[in-house]
Amino acid sequence: MIQRIPRRPFPSVLFLHAIVILIFVQALASCRPSEKLSGDIGPATAGMTASGLLQPEEVTDPDVLLTTMTLRQKIGQMFLVAARGGFYPDDDRMWQRMSEAVEQQEVGGIMFFSGNIYDQAIVTNRLQKKSRIPLWVSQDMEFGAAMRIPQATYITPAMGIAATGNPNYAYQKGYITAKEASALGIHQIYAPVLDVNNNPLNPVINVRSYSENPDTVARYGIAFMEGVRDAGVMSTAKHFPGHGDTDVDSHLDLPVLPFDYHRLSTMELIPFRKAIRAGLPSVMTAHIALPEIAWNSGYPGTLDPYITGSLLRDSLAFEGLIVTDGMGMRGIRNFFESGEAAVLAVKAGIDQILLPVNLLEAMDAVHLAVLSGEIPEERIDDSVRRILNEKIRAGLFRQPPVVDLERLPYRINTREHRLIADHIARESITLLKNTEQLLPIDSTRFVKVSIVNISDGRRSTDDQISREIADYFHKVRSVQMYPGQCVRDSLDAVDAVMSADLVIAVSHVAIRTAEDINLDDTVGPVMDHLFRTGSPVIGISLGTPYAILNMAKADAHILGWSPDRRQQTAVSNALLGKAPVTGRLQVSIPPLYTIGDGIRLHPEPILNQ
Repeated sequence: MIQRIPRRPFPSVLFLHAIVILIFVQALASCRPSEKLSGDIGPATAGMTASGLLQPEEVTDPDVLLTTMTLRQKIGQMFLVAARGGFYPDDDRMWQRMSEAVEQQEVGGIMFFSGNIYDQAIVTNRLQKKSRIPLWVSQDMEFGAAMRIPQATYITPAMGIAATGNPNYAYQKGYITAKEASALGIHQIYAPVLDVNNNPLNPVINVRSYSENPDTVARYGIAFMEGVRDAGVMSTAKHFPGHGDTDVDSHLDLPVLPFDYHRLSTMELIPFRKAIRAGLPSVMTAHIALPEIAWNSGYPGTLDPYITGSLLRDSLAFEGLIVTDGMGMRGIRNFFESGEAAVLAVKAGIDQILLPVNLLEAMDAVHLAVLSGEIPEERIDDSVRRILNEKIRAGLFRQPPVVDLERLPYRINTREHRLIADHIARESITLLKNTEQLLPIDSTRFVKVSIVNISDGRRSTDDQISREIADYFHKVRSVQMYPGQCVRDSLDAVDAVMSADLVIAVSHVAIRTAEDINLDDTVGPVMDHLFRTGSPVIGISLGTPYAILNMAKADAHILGWSPDRRQQTAVSNALLGKAPVTGRLQVSIPPLYTIGDGIRLHPEPILNQ
């Protein structure tokens, strides 16, 4: 067992150096964020307008731009801060924080969380106009742009994509996602997930991974990456060197993987190695400890020079951008202050530091580490050169990086995108069990159908399946079942089950980062009634496929991969025989199913409406 690093205040590692430059320490402690340290003014910036913004046509060579930048400005380029797509009056505190990061700290970019289309576009434009050097804009879009922007196109999770057996769907997903991202002024998306989900107890990866087979993960991940590339956006493979075999969520704590290099090389590293050979442009590191190979055994891989330097840069010959996972995740902040974490990340070889808890503290610490000689300035230049080169390559200096609001309705959630997403959803549905050919459902056989929607109680469930099948049966009754529900609701659920000719149990339990799945003792007894009535039961998972284990006795098992409405419609089509079912399982669900399982149905609809 490794000894984890206790959290402690940030001191400079080189104490003697800190004494020598005490005057600089005092300057850092007392100056305002926008003030420059003595000796760090640098040359006058060329190509500047009267407002201080760079003329786009002036920049074609990152080295030329580097010579015009102060050390502080170069350090700023390595940081990306959080942004949200909402409406913000000019005196709103959130807006002021974003503006200060861009104008005063001159950060290199922003990462958007949730928002809506127009608000996010307007925030992007407002911030770009404030930035001396064009901002690099990123967003997490594993499930399509709709993962963060509800009005955009939602596309089946990775594991469902792999269940189709068609890597072209991964390409189409990447292409559509990137097209919509580009329309919003996004330059980098944090996908694909190249983690190999070979641990059913993994609390954070799950359907975000393509498979438990590393070659399958590589094949679909590369296809997604190529789609993103062809749409003109940067993809980011995550979470290096592999988060698939953990049983701890790094949003909540520091996972530890006791694997040696041989194990990693024959499992976790395979998708990354193949993607790098295929031209992968960016990698996101994982906040996981690997004591068997790391130089600092208790450190997260993000902060260890062996993981990002010797392993990723040298052994795998990766030349692209290395970005951290969010630095506010507990796998980092439980053990390191913002300043110390930032310094260690830079020393480890990180190019972009994502979402520091305290931006000013992090930048000051890196600045001091360079002045003290702890970090060579050439190390900063290496990362900033890569960042500026990507900005030049993306065309940010050729024309103002402004989102065209007028074109958004013609580029996001288009009819073509929706049709492709619908088709992928239909192809992803996977049937694992079909006792006595229960599916497709014969509407002449069943009069009363009860839908039991099972959730963890954290979110309200969207019962799209009931709406989809209501026209095909005399009576469809829908009830909820979740932890901690009141006695009346539990009795209602039991009554619905006991009075039905057919029960459809729908699990809406999906993996959500930084949240544990919890189905307490309230749910178990009610679920027991599902299998005591003698009526057929269809078990459906709209999230983690392992939820099928809670419905092992059901007469049919269907995987729908997500509670999203598009996936529920695809499940309903499978139930009613309105579409073929062709999906194949890409993970094992012990002891019930193994990788490759799946029953194909090409039915003729037998429905009476």
